[in-house]
Amino acid sequence: MRTYVDNQEILHVTTPAQGFWNWAHFSGHNIWGNSHNAPFDQYFHLLLNVAVGGGYFGDNSQYNTPKPWHGGSSHPMRDFWEKRGDWLPTWHGDDVAMLIDYVEMIQY
Repeated sequence: MRTYVDNQEILHVTTPAQGFWNWAHFSGHNIWGNSHNAPFDQYFHLLLNVAVGGGYFGDNSQYNTPKPWHGGSSHPMRDFWEKRGDWLPTWHGDDVAMLIDYVEMIQY
């Protein structure tokens, strides 16, 4: 799977040799079946949003612009709001919206 934004690849996922279930170190019976590409061998819905917060993305050092909250915090939403002085000035009129020209999904 490859994901591009403005013609720049931002994500590239190759099917792991052992399949996604084993790669993720899940335990128990593989609920996705025996397909090597499961669960990505089924139809999905694509969700596009501008959600922020949480601890999913690890530390700040891997980003061009540090996020205004900390992944290890027990109050990420509050941390985000308290850092609004860092991010609020970057929100300018219609430029704060997520604008999507088109989405194309191609199976190779």
